[in-house]
Amino acid sequence: MKNLMIVLFILMLSGNASATAQFPDYLFYKGERFPIFSNPLESYFNAKNPRPSNLFAYSCTACWRGYVATWKIEGGYLYLTKLNEGTCASDSEEIPLSKIFPREDAPVKAVWFSGTLRIPQGKQLQYVHMGYGSVYEKELLLTIEKGRLIKEDVIDNTKKDIPSDEEKTMEELKKLKDWEDSIKKEKN
Repeated sequence: MKNLMIVLFILMLSGNASATAQFPDYLFYKGERFPIFSNPLESYFNAKNPRPSNLFAYSCTACWRGYVATWKIEGGYLYLTKLNEGTCASDSEEIPLSKIFPREDAPVKAVWFSGTLRIPQGKQLQYVHMGYGSVYEKELLLTIEKGRLIKEDVIDNTKKDIPSDEEKTMEELKKLKDWEDSIKKEKN
């Protein structure tokens, strides 16, 4: 993975970055299905709850994490409802939630997650071919604390300067490196 990072960095500097935008997770909220540019399940994995590499095999450049999760907000709480393999195939296999949460029934309340769910809305203003770097007219930001929805904000990106492709790519490379470092920590 370190070599991949070096190659991506060199390609980015040359202006020809060829990293891949990622498949989003999905969230059902207020009767609608939204793609989310956040991966709440990632914060579950740590030394106590190691990432099950046998379940999340890397098989598609558009899904480095190896899965696509489906979520819902119900009764003011975030729940994990479904996991699918992160393949590039449209008919990917479902991963039973019991493989990760053996003592819980689905849906699983996401009490481990505190952070922001970023939901793109409107027209795409800038495409960044890496991670979740693309910029849309608006972003719905849902702040979650220990699984509970505590705040909802809307950011209007049409009223602010959009970072350059290079800046957004560097931001996404940093996120990828941080994610890679967290996986290495889990293994130690």
